[in-house]
Amino acid sequence: MQEQLDNLIQYARGVWLKRRYALIAAWIICLLGWSVVTLLPNQYTANARVYADTRSILQPLLRGLTIETDPSQEVALMVKTLLSRSNLETIARDTDADIRATNNEEYEEILEDLKTNILIRSAGRENLFTISYSGDNPRYVRDVVQSALNVFVENALGEKRQDTDQASQFIASQIEDYEARLLKAETGLAKFKQENAGYMPGSEQNYYNRLEQLESELESTQLKLREVRTQLATARGQLSNERALASKNMSSIRTEYDERLDALETRLDALLFRFTEKHPDVKETRRQIVDLKALKSESQQSASALGGRGDSLFNDLKLFIRQLENEEASLKVRVASYNEKLAFLSEKLAKMPQVEAKMTNLMRSYDITKNKYEELLSRRESALISQSVGAAADDIKFRVIDPPRVPTEPSGPIRPLLLSMVLVVGLGAGTGVSFLSSQVSPVVTSANQLYQATSLPVFGSVSATEQSGVVKKNKRRTIVFTVIAVCLILVFATYMAMNLIPSLHSRLLSITELL
Repeated sequence: MQEQLDNLIQYARGVWLKRRYALIAAWIICLLGWSVVTLLPNQYTANARVYADTRSILQPLLRGLTIETDPSQEVALMVKTLLSRSNLETIARDTDADIRATNNEEYEEILEDLKTNILIRSAGRENLFTISYSGDNPRYVRDVVQSALNVFVENALGEKRQDTDQASQFIASQIEDYEARLLKAETGLAKFKQENAGYMPGSEQNYYNRLEQLESELESTQLKLREVRTQLATARGQLSNERALASKNMSSIRTEYDERLDALETRLDALLFRFTEKHPDVKETRRQIVDLKALKSESQQSASALGGRGDSLFNDLKLFIRQLENEEASLKVRVASYNEKLAFLSEKLAKMPQVEAKMTNLMRSYDITKNKYEELLSRRESALISQSVGAAADDIKFRVIDPPRVPTEPSGPIRPLLLSMVLVVGLGAGTGVSFLSSQVSPVVTSANQLYQATSLPVFGSVSATEQSGVVKKNKRRTIVFTVIAVCLILVFATYMAMNLIPSLHSRLLSITELL
């Protein structure tokens, strides 16, 4: 630690011995720096404060009727896009800054200056913003801030109207598209209903009821048919018995034709023994036999009718059988009709799930299209109301709290601070020059330093006396250094005074411009 401290002391002594270099460097740097700071053009700053009022008394009343937007987000977006190129070009045109540009490079420099120096920031309260711009022309900076303020307000209103118009146009085109699609869906649905009138969803219950009713009627008719058939079989059996009984009774009755029939049959047997069936005598004999049998039958029936009640019962049975046969035929027709109807209903019920599935698909597509169409109609009404409301009252109202004014006093540069910084830099640079000079051509200032430089033992040191003149010379040098340093401080004070007194500084700048 002691060694490091000794080294620092040696460095300080070396700098002190080369102090003239420090003064020279400090004077050169300070004079140049102070002159540059003094001749810097004044910078003027214009400010404007604007409040974006996003609250509207109509918002609660129109909630759900108009297109709802977030005004705070719109304001934030406008703040971010204020310094876009199109807006900067508008500001340049409004302030005639573009006229000063003689080529594209100068024009780009003007836009870059506007982009760099136009500042918009929050003023510590929600939706309260400050727009500022700094430049060397007071009127120009005021015009720039005013133009930026106008662009900020007009963009909000213009973008809102433009967005509303674009939304209305888009919704109108979508409505036309969905209207055509809805008409096509309605036409297809109506055609499908016409082609499948009996298969529509909801009619299956009627079909099932009719099917159950037909099955019940068919079962009843089939039962009645079986009953009729049983009665018919019984009646026919009874009629057959009556006929057998009647034949037996009739065969026991002898008539006048029996002997002649016996003779003809005997003659027929003899003829057949000799001739064929085609012989005329055979044919004649057979005809006679048939005629005699008919006459015999009539004679027996007459005798039977005169003899009892058998003929009346026989006729009643025949009439009853005829009625049963008619009823059986009618029941058969009804059964066939019921079977056809059952087959038709079964076919429809089998086809109905396919029709219902297709109908469901058509209805789903139709409902989606219809819902979208109605939603677009509702949104169009909301857009129209929003346009009407936008024409009567804006969602965002801008209130200029502090309009921009022509600055009367410069806002910069901060010359006292810059002058002080130049002084510090000058003194630091001078000290550095002295240190480098002491390192390039070092001077021994102590016995320890001499020992370190020569590695020879040092037994003592001889101090300067008054007679040698070294002490006077060192005092004179110290006085000169002090005077020159004080003069530097006085010059610094002079520059500081010139920059702190506006009238004096303005006069100095005017003289400089004339020169």
